[in-house]
Amino acid sequence: MTNPIKEPAESYRTLQSLDELKPGMVIAEDVLNKNGHVLIAAGFVVDNAAKLKQFLTLHKVDRVRITVRKKQYPVQTKKPTPITHQTPDYTAREEARLQKKRQIETKEFQERYQQHREAIKTDFQRMVKGEDVTRESLEKQVIEILKSYDGIVNVFQLIETIKKDHRDLYAHYYQVTIISHSIGTWLELNAQQMKDLTLSALLHDLGKEQLSPELILKQTELTNDEELEYQKHVVIGYDLAKKYDFINHSMLQAILLHHERMDGSGYPLGIKQEKIPLLARIIAIADVYNILTSPDKNGNRKTPFEAVKVLESEYMNQLDTRILYIFLNRIGNCFIGQRIKLNDGRLGEVIFIPRIHIYRPIIKLKPTNQLLDLSHPDNRNLSIQSFADA
Repeated sequence: MTNPIKEPAESYRTLQSLDELKPGMVIAEDVLNKNGHVLIAAGFVVDNAAKLKQFLTLHKVDRVRITVRKKQYPVQTKKPTPITHQTPDYTAREEARLQKKRQIETKEFQERYQQHREAIKTDFQRMVKGEDVTRESLEKQVIEILKSYDGIVNVFQLIETIKKDHRDLYAHYYQVTIISHSIGTWLELNAQQMKDLTLSALLHDLGKEQLSPELILKQTELTNDEELEYQKHVVIGYDLAKKYDFINHSMLQAILLHHERMDGSGYPLGIKQEKIPLLARIIAIADVYNILTSPDKNGNRKTPFEAVKVLESEYMNQLDTRILYIFLNRIGNCFIGQRIKLNDGRLGEVIFIPRIHIYRPIIKLKPTNQLLDLSHPDNRNLSIQSFADA
């Protein structure tokens, strides 16, 4: 599940104490616990050295082998002199400052969503009527959506704050656009593919605009006839979108086929495997993840960690495994720093995501700062119940 980073020619390996770790250093070989399980995979890039040290200390690891790039990270031959300004008081002030910044960014994101929700709604309603809508207008909405990547709060944490109502189709369009863009970035798609992916993700459920509100908002399970009627939204969306010259073939195929499944169980054509276009396979993963983490008709929703577990256990035959592995391997780290509430009522912060059992992270409990490893057998009855407010 990990793509190791190739070592540049101008580099060498060395054993480092945890105190010498710095952001940007690359772990040279798998770090194992006493049972031989991988804690940190080779190729892992150190981001938060302090939290990594906490995690490894918990597992009684005191040093790791890293790849040192010459002229970048000179190795210290003795323990560094403590930096006097990094006192507990300083750390507390810095955490408070960052928390305030997170709150501001989250509020700005929510306000931006409400503003652009109306603009997206206007464009979609015009498309349903066959009225003129330009690529520039839709791309403007995409550009505004992607501003969410500019701050310190991870976009996957931000979109959790607008998952309030299952009836809000525009929140779904907005979130699937962000998730699809992230997956495309992780897959290193080229610029044209990224443009096509992001715009088709925004338009992927356009056809739902022509379904009856009664069908969309029905509180009980759909009948067979209603399910067939609901499935028509992909064809309706395709027919609406193809009227616009700027929506190319790849985008049209993504809109039509994002409900196809690798095992042939999807719709509308029931095609399998590589016959499903790449963009449709990406949007399928974004769509399923977002549905799992959004409120259902009873107001219940899964945490991202619960969704990861469901994707691992129930969707491996239905979604593109290669893309899904990359998604699962990356998304866990998007929630480092997230404040959470455990099912026993305790509050904490996610500080580390293990390579195995992504959905069982390391938690720093508040206010004690005690570390809790949810993957430990003693903690099998504990789970993340919900995300706490930013």
